[in-house]
Amino acid sequence: MASVDPVFAQWLQAEALWHVGSDGVLASRWGASAVTGQRLTTIAGSADAQAEADRQLAFLGGPLVKERHLVTGAWAARLGQVVTLTGSQLGYGAGVAVFVIGVEDMLASGTSWLTVLRRL
Repeated sequence: MASVDPVFAQWLQAEALWHVGSDGVLASRWGASAVTGQRLTTIAGSADAQAEADRQLAFLGGPLVKERHLVTGAWAARLGQVVTLTGSQLGYGAGVAVFVIGVEDMLASGTSWLTVLRRL
């Protein structure tokens, strides 16, 4: 009977296939303080996954500021995504693209705390 590499077997049994995108310039700039984003999607092709990783890495070119906002709705599905937030109370009048790095949905009140990165 043929033997299967344990790491390959684990990959085959995973709930999703993973693609890891990285950028050498960003890695050298941020080092150990860099944030790693994960996103489970219906993207099936490696080239499409690479395109999404490149889009996120391009956004994170920096410099960045970390912010926390109380917003309406449930946002857990947006974790690890670049989204556009609008609202004068946030100072985001016409809309600002932000990278969602933390979500705390409070379903009882219909609000969520978002932790985001945005460009300065």
